[in-house]
Amino acid sequence: MRVVTVPGSGESFDLDRPGAVAAWNRALNRRFGMENLRQHGNPFVRWIERRRRARIAACVPSFDRALDVGAEDGTVAKTWAHKGRFALLLDVDPAMLRRATGDCVAADAARLPLAPGSLDVVVLSAVLEHVVDPAAALDEAVRVLRPGGTIVAYVPWDSAVLSLKRWARRLRIGLGKLHGDLAPGHLRVFHRARLRRLFEPVTRTLRIRLDPLSVGYYVEATV
Repeated sequence: MRVVTVPGSGESFDLDRPGAVAAWNRALNRRFGMENLRQHGNPFVRWIERRRRARIAACVPSFDRALDVGAEDGTVAKTWAHKGRFALLLDVDPAMLRRATGDCVAADAARLPLAPGSLDVVVLSAVLEHVVDPAAALDEAVRVLRPGGTIVAYVPWDSAVLSLKRWARRLRIGLGKLHGDLAPGHLRVFHRARLRRLFEPVTRTLRIRLDPLSVGYYVEATV
């Protein structure tokens, strides 16, 4: 049994129960959506978030059909959607998708409602640290990609983020809307070796880059 809580709300969820993952994500989004970073009071935090979106966009190749998993309100997809003909936004929280524009579908990352081999690109931006089973989510991304298709993933460099937060507390620098410990909704901390173990068995080529300035790892893999 995996029970998680939403900080500050008193809500707890057993993620092994049917429907709990979606309910947990809805509760998290009400308090800790990505707009907290885009609208953060600290300009440095806002700069990091802009750089993160730009780095993801730079990784996305030209495409005919692409999927953004964990799209929330579609803000990240807007930075790369111009590279192709059709981009589908997918999120487990329908309320977030109602704020987006374009084609959307509410579904779980581990159960994509798409045909095998139907996409050129799948983007997993700030997703793998949130899902209960990262391997299942990655397997689904591989399933819906055509041969030679590309997975673009971003995961935060949480070990560094935690260190920065500790220093901020010591220096009495306000964190604003940022949670003081591991970010709400993060179920695991990734590092390069863990990402390699996850991706190498199911992809043909793999490139993992750490960008310290945006405090994250960027993964480009082909299937």
